[in-house]
Amino acid sequence: MAAIAPVSTADLLALIKQSNVLPTARLLALPGPDALSADPRRAAAELVQKKFLTKFQSTQLLAGRYKGFRIGPYVVQDLLGRGGMGAVYLGEHLELNRKVALKVLAPVRGEVQQLATERFLREARAAAALDHPNIVRVFDVARHNDTPYLVMEFVDGETLQETLDRDGSVPPEVAAEYIAQAASGLQHAHERGFIHRDIKPGNLIRDRFGVVKVLDMGLARSGSDEDKLTEVLDRGAVVGTADFISPEQAINSPNIDGRADVYSLGATLYTLLVGKTPFDGNTTQKLMQHQMKDAPVVADLRPDLPAGLPEVVARMLAKKPAERYQTAADVIAALEPWVGASSHVMTGLSRTKIGQNRQSAIGGWSVHGSSGRLGVVPRGHGPADSGEFDFSDTGKITTALSSSETARSPTPTVVTAPDRDVPRNH
Repeated sequence: MAAIAPVSTADLLALIKQSNVLPTARLLALPGPDALSADPRRAAAELVQKKFLTKFQSTQLLAGRYKGFRIGPYVVQDLLGRGGMGAVYLGEHLELNRKVALKVLAPVRGEVQQLATERFLREARAAAALDHPNIVRVFDVARHNDTPYLVMEFVDGETLQETLDRDGSVPPEVAAEYIAQAASGLQHAHERGFIHRDIKPGNLIRDRFGVVKVLDMGLARSGSDEDKLTEVLDRGAVVGTADFISPEQAINSPNIDGRADVYSLGATLYTLLVGKTPFDGNTTQKLMQHQMKDAPVVADLRPDLPAGLPEVVARMLAKKPAERYQTAADVIAALEPWVGASSHVMTGLSRTKIGQNRQSAIGGWSVHGSSGRLGVVPRGHGPADSGEFDFSDTGKITTALSSSETARSPTPTVVTAPDRDVPRNH
């Protein structure tokens, strides 16, 4: 049945009651038609102002759409993003009043449905195996009307792609901070055998406190010999995003490792600094250039960069994996001159195996744990030295925050094929 838009405030209130968008207590407190404007649009605006509805809910109800506001125990409050695999909604738990991101699989049929469901559940398994402040957490996976959905951490912030869309580029120290934080999350994932395979600005989100988190484990590849799902799902496909894909992914190599993510992170750093991706052209042209052509020298496009940073970008973008930084932790060490003892980076690093090793040294730092607290000691200093960084004082946050009202969606994932341009697909 086609949706029928309300023509009166009474119609609007009837739709609200049918929608189950309000818990019982709020429904009982809902104003009657006499207490609202006679025009349904004005009445809806008044209900938004009184916090009975969100703007998203209001828009849907005014269009006559009253179904789908409940997903399990969650009430849908906003649409955060949509792609080929499904949609991501802002939801709120009815009893706990906790906001979460709900990723709902789009309905498809036949074998495609089975493969889509398996890829969807793979994301849940991959994310559930990871517990790190620089990776968006998955809390649960469930089904609603036989449709799978993920319950994920809601990050109140914006993706780095949205930052680029607004600002054009990012100051060097800020870009280094973002990349070092992402590298900390990737170090954790790599230590647990997961390769992300789709690192890009749209899959890195920064919250209101300056913490950068890795999004979207849907293309993550497990190094486990027991997990053959990747090979089944990716049969012959080149998986990733053409603007940021590593050379070995571009030829569909079966033997990629964490250095593929280092390359994509380098392409992301390049983009943050320059305001554009390393290569132009259609999908096929970009895939070829990632394999055969060096990226333009970043210092030629951004002459104000501090000395040494262009060399870091170039090494991350080396065509041969053996010529790149070998681990994400190596990337953090290389960025240390511009990041310093960032509380965000060091907190994330402490949640990796290398950070938990008392003897480990990253760049100019030695990371250790003592009596339940984390310290950062410059090399050559002892624990009692004044160089210790106390995390009871968060220190200087080097990220530049924009408006706190920037909660938006992640840039959709792209699954590319070498012989055609492929639309953006989550």
